Amino acid sequence: MADDSTDGATAERATDAATPAGGRADGPVGGPAGRIRPRARASWVALLAVVAFALVAAGAGLRGLVDRPPGADSVDAGFAYDMSAHHAQAVQMAMVEFRAGADATQRSVAQDIALTQQREIGIMSAWLTSWGLPQVSTAPPMRWMRDSGGHAGHDAGHDAGHDAAGGGSPADTASTAGTAPAGSSRMPGMATDAELAQLSTTQGRELDVLFLTLMIRHHRGGIAMAQYAAAQAQEANVRALARAMVINQAVEIDQMQADLRALGAPPA
Repeated sequence: MADDSTDGATAERATDAATPAGGRADGPVGGPAGRIRPRARASWVALLAVVAFALVAAGAGLRGLVDRPPGADSVDAGFAYDMSAHHAQAVQMAMVEFRAGADATQRSVAQDIALTQQREIGIMSAWLTSWGLPQVSTAPPMRWMRDSGGHAGHDAGHDAGHDAAGGGSPADTASTAGTAPAGSSRMPGMATDAELAQLSTTQGRELDVLFLTLMIRHHRGGIAMAQYAAAQAQEANVRALARAMVINQAVEIDQMQADLRALGAPPA
């Protein structure tokens, strides 16, 4: 028994000697509270700082991607470039009808189209400026649709021309002549140079009918382009304007079809 007491006292003294004056044993965790040693705490703080910095840097990088303006090869820029050119031809055709059309209602329709589409050209031009892009693109037309989905531009042009096909009048001839041939990059619904020349030399009721027929097909092609941009563009304002174009031009097509009926012409 005496030996056991001596051994216990010796062990207790050894423990006391190993314990610092503050009462905490030197080890990974000391005392009843289980505190982290200063050196370990510093390592954890440094690690957390590195992780926090990485998260902030990643967030900044994502913000940069989100805030970056559309590039020249984007859907947004392609739509702005090609729809501006598409609109410019609509304005050109509308001004022919406005100056020389026989029917007052059709001259008013032409004026509305010219004013609306010229205003939208201005909006799209301002977008290009704000994105730091030139006003004129060197890329082939409709590339922004083909690269993202195949042959949308050609298909829309073919469908528009097919829907407008008819008999043998100048208006009926115009309805199929603007169809883009296979492999063409021409924008859907666009009138050919021959059709524009025919429009500029036609007079009276025939001019009214030809204008309506060409413009209906032109609108159909524009709607196909706008539908794609409304679904695929990066910028919210681009998608919003594209949706507005789809709605407005669909309404105008219905009105122009009614006008053709009123003029005794076949539908486009």
